[in-house]
Amino acid sequence: LPHELLDRLIHTLPPNSAELIIPPGIGRDAAGLQIGNQLVAVTTDPITFATKNIAKYSIAVNVNDVACLGCRPKWYSGVLLLPVGTTEEQVEAIWSELVSEHKAYNIQAIGGHVEVTHTVNQPVLVGQMIGEVIGDRLLNPENIKPGDQLLLWQKIGIEGTALIAREKEHLLQKYFTSKEIHSMQLLLDHPGICVWPFVEKLLPNEGVVALHDPTEGGIATAIHEVAEASGRGIHVNGDALPFLPETLLLSNALKFNPLGLLASGSLLITCRAENEKELLAQFPEEPFVNIGEFTKEKRVILYKHGVHDRLPRFDRDEITRLIKIPAASGRGIFISFID
Repeated sequence: LPHELLDRLIHTLPPNSAELIIPPGIGRDAAGLQIGNQLVAVTTDPITFATKNIAKYSIAVNVNDVACLGCRPKWYSGVLLLPVGTTEEQVEAIWSELVSEHKAYNIQAIGGHVEVTHTVNQPVLVGQMIGEVIGDRLLNPENIKPGDQLLLWQKIGIEGTALIAREKEHLLQKYFTSKEIHSMQLLLDHPGICVWPFVEKLLPNEGVVALHDPTEGGIATAIHEVAEASGRGIHVNGDALPFLPETLLLSNALKFNPLGLLASGSLLITCRAENEKELLAQFPEEPFVNIGEFTKEKRVILYKHGVHDRLPRFDRDEITRLIKIPAASGRGIFISFID
């Protein structure tokens, strides 16, 4: 949804309860709750673009969301919607992958729902995750101050690049070798799209103020979301943004803006200016880069090659430039990649 519409809808919700300490809002990865003395994060996220490895995607993106509030992933439930004609073998493959991912992250399955329905044309998995706080506080973007530094961990474009390569290998054969395509496909596993293994090492750390998981709308929209959630502006160093070489090759071939491409696998980290050097020194082998600074003015400005302009925002992810959506029929909407 356009962010203005989503923001308007959120403001019609009933008042927050006392337990809800991080409420719904633009740029919020998860809700923060205090139940008695326990701090938890709760999130939900669907997998709608992918048709392969949807269980792996679902666990990863929901783990990322609770991790961004400084929480360890603990409990998962899911709603799996399957198209008519799905075979038992296909169901068992998704289920087996879900079980494997639960074991990998030591997550407890607590239930869910499965059904076959005419309203979908490919499997859709909607996951829900509950996380338990690390330390004694939830990470909240409302605590960001002017002068805080915006760091980026990992290169930009992992998720979108892997998804395109996995879903439309035949399309990319016009532009890339089989070896190059295979390399892009492997990005889902190496470096992968789940940030939890790094967040677990990063927290608790007094210098870290907030985390954010770039997803739909890419790194540009994620930066706007952090600004909106914090009530601050950001000066972004466009020359420092580290895109994957494969992502830039894809964007040149398929004519999309890499700033707006699905970007899970990277992580936005806000830290106090006085803690930046110490933080980076703790993780000398990690792919960190400083990409900006928070300001009082509520504007997100991109500085690149000595020129400044407003950073674009993508209400529609650039991956949708590669899909066509025919008119709705009685059976719903069919979505496929343009060949």
